[in-house]
Order: sequence, then C-alpha cells, then structure tokens
Amino acid sequence: MVSDNTPKQSGSIIFWRGDNSSTGLNLPAEGSGESVKKTVVANHSVIEMSDIPSASTIILNYRTAPNDPTVRSSITLRTTHKPASLDRTEYSYLLNTYAVGDFVSSGLGLMVIAKKDGPPSQADVNADHQIDCYVTLSSSPPSA
Repeated sequence: MVSDNTPKQSGSIIFWRGDNSSTGLNLPAEGSGESVKKTVVANHSVIEMSDIPSASTIILNYRTAPNDPTVRSSITLRTTHKPASLDRTEYSYLLNTYAVGDFVSSGLGLMVIAKKDGPPSQADVNADHQIDCYVTLSSSPPSA
C-alpha cells in the first residue's frame, strides 16, 4: 500500500487593492469540512476566487471598524460545481447587482444564497473599514 502525502488541492480567495497590492486566504483541502476566516481592510475590496471546491459557503461581511461588530452589509455565496471561481470583482458590485438566487456572471459556479443590503459607498470602501470573509467547506462535496 502506497501512502500519498501530497496535499489535496485547495482554492484561494485574493483581496485586491486599487494599487494592485493584495492579500490572500488559502482554503483547506476539499472535503475537509473545515472553516477559515480572514479579515481585511476594506480598501482591499476587489475579490478574486479560484479553485473553490463545490458545496462551499462564502460569507463576506462589511463592517466599519475592527471593534464594531455591527455588520453593515453582507453577501453569502454558495459554490455549485467544482471548481468555482470569480474574476476580480468589486464587493459593492456584487452586493448591488445580484439578488438571492442569482448566479454571479463574473464567476463560474457561484450563486447568491443570502444578502443584507446597506451597501457601503465607494468612499466607505476606501476608508479603514473591514471585510470579514468566512469560508466553510463541505465535508461531503458532490462527486462527478
């Protein structure tokens, strides 16, 4: 019996800023059932996703300060196939363009399953506000 120690492929979410600096969140292995979180300054509001496993839930919450737990706006996405992805897309565009049940046209296999309106203005996005990203991977993703 041969043991394969190669890590399983996981996806990533990258948060871009206007000057092209970025910060990322690497996801655990597909089928792990694990959850991960990353908080970024809201001026990193352009979001890109790649190789996101099927049946994952991604929650993006917008807050005005690290010590203020009030969520001003939020959008929750569910991946519908493997791998799901999102081209670089502004958070406020996702929030203002798509309704619950819509598939995101700038992505592949991403459906909006919940949202809380109260979109930030562009000025707010450029301030030192926060975007929390929560990702939960399914422990039993659908097989092809």
